[in-house]
Amino acid sequence: MGRTSTTAEPQKRDAGTKLAQQRLSVLELAKELGNVAEACRQRGLDRTSFYEWKRRFQTQGFEGLKDLPPIHKSHPQTTPPETVERIRALALAHPAYGCNR
Repeated sequence: MGRTSTTAEPQKRDAGTKLAQQRLSVLELAKELGNVAEACRQRGLDRTSFYEWKRRFQTQGFEGLKDLPPIHKSHPQTTPPETVERIRALALAHPAYGCNR
């Protein structure tokens, strides 16, 4: 009760911002220690992830440390299911046709 924050950060942060802040703290720890391997060991992560976050931070800033949007499970040029069913029916009806016919 009655706690006030001395930092300029907003009180409520979304999950993406919290995750990005944690990743930024790993980058800062590595800079402070001067040793990437030791910083990764202390935080329990692999160096591949560290260097990916570092590259994203250098190119996109703080926003680059947030999770990327999910990859869609369907491709926009996927053959419609009705067409797939027609091809299957044709292949079963005429097994000797092959793919070129």
